[in-house]
Amino acid sequence: MEKMRTSWPESFEEDAVKAIKEAIPDNKLLELFFAKKISLEDLASKISWKSFEKLTELMFKQIGYFTLTNFRIKRREIDVLAFNENLVFAADCKHWKRMSFYSLSKSAEMQKLRASFLTSTLTFSKKQIVPLIVTLYESELKIINKIPIVPVFKLKDFVINIYGYMETITVIKGP
Repeated sequence: MEKMRTSWPESFEEDAVKAIKEAIPDNKLLELFFAKKISLEDLASKISWKSFEKLTELMFKQIGYFTLTNFRIKRREIDVLAFNENLVFAADCKHWKRMSFYSLSKSAEMQKLRASFLTSTLTFSKKQIVPLIVTLYESELKIINKIPIVPVFKLKDFVINIYGYMETITVIKGP
């Protein structure tokens, strides 16, 4: 399987670099990544699941979204919430090495349920909510049960082009 090479935008804000360094304490990995000697996918495969969540959050921030991590609502948790004035992405980050269709399907249904609870909050009730799963090893964007399964190295492209997917994915709207 051919790996797609994706890197961060050329210009990093100082606080983004600081946050990346906090999320990924392995300086050797960071040096290789910033020197463009390893890809985003390679970097993500060598970090912990918690750092993978932080990396996902940082990718949303680089695109211009506000974020919350480990957001709890009605005894459920959403790994990363990324939002702007119109949209909310409710991301479940899966740092799994192997994923079956069954496990992705179950995760997609659970993420749809967790995202639906966001309509009960005043902050998100008037926004369009997109539940999604961010994965490490899938090679292509998939849609399972109308929930996008997005490889981490394709997340930026997916978010930037979200309106092209709106007809084929679950978009939860508040009351």
